[in-house]
Amino acid sequence: MHVRKIVTAFPLVLALGLGACQGQGAFAQQQEALSRIEQKQDNILSELAAVKESVSKIPTTGAPSKAAPKGPRPGRPDPKLTYKVDVGEAAVKGPQDALITIVEWSDFQCPFCKRVNPTMAKIQETYGDKVRIAFKHNPLPMHNRALAAAIAAEAAGRQGKFWEMHDKLFDNGRALTDENFEKWATELELDVEKFKTDMKDKALETKVKKQQSQGATLGARGTPAFFVNGRFLSGAQPFEAFKTLIDEELKEAEALVAKGTAKKDVYAAVIAKGKTKV
Repeated sequence: MHVRKIVTAFPLVLALGLGACQGQGAFAQQQEALSRIEQKQDNILSELAAVKESVSKIPTTGAPSKAAPKGPRPGRPDPKLTYKVDVGEAAVKGPQDALITIVEWSDFQCPFCKRVNPTMAKIQETYGDKVRIAFKHNPLPMHNRALAAAIAAEAAGRQGKFWEMHDKLFDNGRALTDENFEKWATELELDVEKFKTDMKDKALETKVKKQQSQGATLGARGTPAFFVNGRFLSGAQPFEAFKTLIDEELKEAEALVAKGTAKKDVYAAVIAKGKTKV
C-alpha cells in the first residue's frame, strides 16, 4: 500500500459526493424507498453540479480558502491511497500497455454517468494510447431498468459491440425497454436471435453482479465512480479533475518504465501493493 500526495485541486473536492448517484451499502434500503424523490432531484442536482464546476474555474483573489476535509467519509475510498482494482472481464477501450488505466463503475440509468461520458471521450482524445478505460457495472436499486440495460450491453459485447450498445443505452436512458434493446441490436447489425438468447443467460447477470460487488468492496457504491491507476475519484467530475490525477500518475508510470518495467506491466506494478477494500 503506498500513500500519494493528496490532490488539492478544487475539482477533486467535489468528489466528496456531488455529481453521483448513491447506491448500495448502509443506505441502500432507504434509497430504494426514496427512489421516486431522487429521480425528481436528478435534474436539480445536475444543474447544481454544473454551477459548482463553473465556480471552480473562477480565478481566486488571494483570500484564504477553506481547509479540505481531513479524510474520506467512513466506508469511502481514500483518494490519497492506491487500491488494487483489477480489470478482469470488463469491457475495455484503449491499448493493453497504456500507462494509465481508468476503471469506471457506472449505471445506464444514472444521469451523472451520462454527463461524464463526454469527459471520458476528451480524456481519450487528449492522452491517446496512454490511457485505457475499463467499464464495470453498478446498476443501482432505485433504477428499475439498469440491470437489464447492463445485461443488454454485455449481450452485445459477446458480438463485439459492447461500446456501441453502451452509447445507445446512455443516449436513451429513459427508454430502456426490451423492445428497444432488440431494436438497437438490429441497428447495430447484431445477430438478434443470439442477442435475445444471451439476454436470458444467467451468466451475464452473474457477471454484472460480481462487478457490482467488487465495486462495493472497494467503496465505489455510488455512480459514476472511477479509479485512476488505483486512485479513487467520485462523481461526474470535470476534465480538469481527471487531468490533475492522470498527470500525477503518468509521472509515476513513466518513472517505472525508465527503471525497466515493461509498459504492459506498469498497471499491475502500480496496484500490486494497493488496498483490496476500504
